[in-house]
Amino acid sequence: MDLQDTTRNQHFVSQVEQRLNAINPSAKAVNQKIYSFSVVDRESYLIELDSPNGLKINKTLSLTDIFSFDILEGTAERYNFEKLFHQYEADINFNTISLISKLSIPGSDIKPEILNLFASKLLNFVRNPYSIKKVLNTFPALKNVYPTNPVHYKNFEKVLQGRKPQQQQLCKHLRISEEEYSDWLGVIFLLLTHLEDGRTNFLEQVIKGLFENPDNFIMIIVYTYDDKTCLLSDRGYSIPLPEQEHMAWDFNLNSHGFIRYIFGDLDTLLPPNTPKSIIEKYKARQKSINVSHVINDLDTLGQYNKHVVYQCYKNIFSSTIKCYGLG
Repeated sequence: MDLQDTTRNQHFVSQVEQRLNAINPSAKAVNQKIYSFSVVDRESYLIELDSPNGLKINKTLSLTDIFSFDILEGTAERYNFEKLFHQYEADINFNTISLISKLSIPGSDIKPEILNLFASKLLNFVRNPYSIKKVLNTFPALKNVYPTNPVHYKNFEKVLQGRKPQQQQLCKHLRISEEEYSDWLGVIFLLLTHLEDGRTNFLEQVIKGLFENPDNFIMIIVYTYDDKTCLLSDRGYSIPLPEQEHMAWDFNLNSHGFIRYIFGDLDTLLPPNTPKSIIEKYKARQKSINVSHVINDLDTLGQYNKHVVYQCYKNIFSSTIKCYGLG
């Protein structure tokens, strides 16, 4: 894929997802806004509204050239990941609306939406500049890996050695080293690029492994609300359970819904000496994706919003000024 592009203002949480949380969703895209809040005190979930008028979505949750790994001197051209990101962003709106509409229809096939949304949302984690250290710790096997295809290798060399006049300032802003920044760009490239003909990229292989591992117990719950509002984190996700016990993710779907993915280890979830027949029964169930839909569970919404505040980098976003569960 040609990675040459002219985009300088680069979003790390897609505009599509922000627009699903817009103050004025019926307005033209260029005029859509979202409320932003700064976290004042995490422990007490105290937040402060950044602007009573909201912020323009086309300028929010973005940084200049954060994903540009080779900026061509004297021109507007740069090499970045915008085209790779677009293949995951393009259908977020469709998949979100389709999933929610199908939940009320018994027997609907929602597997494509569940898988596609997870890939799009997981990408938010991978490309989030506020999670760089966590990303590097999550994919240590990709360090010192190089593509063997000459075309991909040439692009990968640009990732590591290309002209990045923004690098020093960005690293200072993000409090990371220049080596960490370079390694992170390398991880993004290796995860999203189709390195071998006929095979999916590493990101999709990781997702396939999570959903098809027979030793995993998978629980997916969609929470929707008629009136109350779900927050959006500047990290693009929050963690609802202790990480040492299970892999669990909460992702905002829109202003009135979020989705929870839980991947648990059957060996730790089931009691000791569980009969083999029971274990095999649970494993057999994992051949299909089971999704629960919970409506207007306000206790869970309150906890979700608090997790978003506590775990964000410094800002949360919403379609309303009133944020449920935060006092």
